[in-house]
Amino acid sequence: MNLPLAMDSQLYIVIPSQEPLSQIISKHLAEKGNSIVYLTDNESEGYAIAAEEPRVRYRFCSPHDLNAIEHELYWVERNISPINSVVVMVNEEDIEQERMPISEDIFSLYASRLSENQPHLSLTYVITPKSKEKSSDSLVALHLKLCELAHKDQNGSGMKINHVVLSPGQEALEGVCSSIARDASDLIHFLSTNRAKAMQQQAFYFSN
Repeated sequence: MNLPLAMDSQLYIVIPSQEPLSQIISKHLAEKGNSIVYLTDNESEGYAIAAEEPRVRYRFCSPHDLNAIEHELYWVERNISPINSVVVMVNEEDIEQERMPISEDIFSLYASRLSENQPHLSLTYVITPKSKEKSSDSLVALHLKLCELAHKDQNGSGMKINHVVLSPGQEALEGVCSSIARDASDLIHFLSTNRAKAMQQQAFYFSN
């Protein structure tokens, strides 16, 4: 995928679920000059990525505690800068009838407070396979359903919401997973820029 990837520095919130892919995506976004706030309750994971990549800041926060996530949004705005983009890593098995485990509602209140001079908040759900079984068929079906829902866009919350489905396959080599994650990072970065302001409620699929 060839995207026009200029160095548009952004502040990202990353809420991880699957450690390798979450870290690869965060590091690659940071390599583009972006600042990353990595929210996890896994201290060893958080400190490790922050030590390895200086543009990543670790904040202790359970990805299952919606109140804590909301608190972090305002903490980041007060102490660092307004947030440009949120990346939520989601395991396929945590999705119920196309509803994400961390609802967009938690971010819509924050987005509604942004001034007219600020661009819309970019919210990207990155969906990864089930950990214990092959799920490529179900991921394809989920992607098609998300595409169908995109035609019923009722989002007026001041956010750009997109979905990125990753299906590297359980037997895929680490290098293949890394390549897919880096390609997804390029897309996430592009979606958060002003050049992609018209791209919302889209569903993208990456597979080896």
